Amino acid sequence: MSVNRNLVLGFVVFSGLATVLFFLPKSVVESTKKLENIASSPIKEETSKPEALHASDSGLVTMISGLRKTAYAESNSNKKSELFQEMAKVFLKNHQYDSAGASYEKAASLTADPKLSFEAGSAYYEGITFAGNPSKVEFLSGKARDLFAQVPGKSPLSTEAQAKSAMTWVNSPSPMKGILKLRELSEKHPENEYVSFQLGMLSFQSGQFEKAVARFRKVLEINSKNVNAWFYLAQCLQQTGQKDEALKAINSGLPLAKEDDTKASFEELKKQLTEN
Repeated sequence: MSVNRNLVLGFVVFSGLATVLFFLPKSVVESTKKLENIASSPIKEETSKPEALHASDSGLVTMISGLRKTAYAESNSNKKSELFQEMAKVFLKNHQYDSAGASYEKAASLTADPKLSFEAGSAYYEGITFAGNPSKVEFLSGKARDLFAQVPGKSPLSTEAQAKSAMTWVNSPSPMKGILKLRELSEKHPENEYVSFQLGMLSFQSGQFEKAVARFRKVLEINSKNVNAWFYLAQCLQQTGQKDEALKAINSGLPLAKEDDTKASFEELKKQLTEN
């Protein structure tokens, strides 16, 4: 996945949509613009129509129609769940996260696999990026929290589920509820990469750059190949006047970049530092 898209997921509820779209790859932004014509109310799998997909994507429309028809005709719960999972993956590829969440949620209701509840919650969570209005954000946040709550505490996905759930509170009437939960998770799981990264993002977004530097360095201690952490560490070092250290961070992160717009992000930041 592109670093640019990952940069916003997780702290998007702390930012405006304009900021979010600035960081997204062009291909995703264009897809998002096309989706603006889709009804803003969440699509329920029982009533959703394949026409909700892009009109030009006839192959996807046909695929969704076929999967839906087969799923509702299937009597075996496990096979039925698998079909809804396939449907969810198609929606994810098309950046329709609420529909993907609904499909994964249906799949989860047919099995006892907590991973599916996590996947459903994560899809709704990612959908917050494209929500565009407070009511949609509130709905998707609520759906995500409900599904993350179904992930058992003993599951290896539990900490990330709790962290994502906490992030949904950040732009709610009770933002400190989410921040305090993240801090609690950080104390219990100091080596959790995801939690450390989210705390770094919150520090970055609130302008606490020195604190963010410490957070991102912690992430890189856990995983030195986290390209997102290198990118934001460089930005924070730039903001604190540590130009040479920022360039070192860029030179460490750039070789890890696999996609063109990821590389372009690093190159642009490097250009800013070398020209000033």
